[in-house]
Amino acid sequence: MLLLLAALAAACSDDGGDGMPPSDISSAAAAPSPTGTLTPPPTLTPSTAPTPTEPVLTETPVGGPAQVIRYGDTSRKVVAFTFDAGSDAGYTAMILDTLSANGVRVSFGMTGKWAETYPGLLERIVSEGHTLINHTDGHKSFTGNSTGTDGLSEAARRDELNRTEQIVNDLTGATTRPYFRPPYGDFDESVNVDIGALGYTYNVMWAVDSRGWTGIPAAQIAQRCIDLAEPGAIYVFHVGLASEDGPALQSIIDGLRAQAYEITDLPGVLE
Repeated sequence: MLLLLAALAAACSDDGGDGMPPSDISSAAAAPSPTGTLTPPPTLTPSTAPTPTEPVLTETPVGGPAQVIRYGDTSRKVVAFTFDAGSDAGYTAMILDTLSANGVRVSFGMTGKWAETYPGLLERIVSEGHTLINHTDGHKSFTGNSTGTDGLSEAARRDELNRTEQIVNDLTGATTRPYFRPPYGDFDESVNVDIGALGYTYNVMWAVDSRGWTGIPAAQIAQRCIDLAEPGAIYVFHVGLASEDGPALQSIIDGLRAQAYEITDLPGVLE
């Protein structure tokens, strides 16, 4: 009996005295007793990327005064044809057919009102590779010199140009920049400043006027345009029925090519 009691006493002294495994004892001893109120950890919310700020775009490009041009590169036998479209459709389809048949690309002076009235012709002009000139929306004189009216304010000039550019861009995705043609050829230095501020680098005038708008016959138009040819010259024609420029076009092309002239658009004569 004494031997049994001694064995039981030795076993109790080996297990730590509280019936808990050694590893659990050390964990319990290391943990501090809680005191006071525990502060819960902050609630984490998914971070949201900041919404990017849209860049503030200026309404139009800003530049110095436009350059008035009547000629392009005078070192080459090249001329640029420009056709103003501001009244009726006239001979536009005939002009496009003739240009296409001869592999010629030209530039068209486009008013906003003409573009809105004849969107199909505008789309054809652009799809066939011709470039555009901003000829204003309503063909109003910017200075009033030719019409005996008050000149347009800077704001009114801006509206005329921006409206035409918007119409053209909405219908075709094309632009009229950097070319401007003043209605009636009316301009002064304030016009050059105002259009330059809108991104129109060139105020496109002309060296040769077909004068078809005066009612002269097609044969006379053709002879005039052939006789007045000069390297780098910019020509002005009109698409309307009041001018026989359309019927005269094939003869003009033939006559100039016989003199070894290349016929192109504004980019072609300026580069």
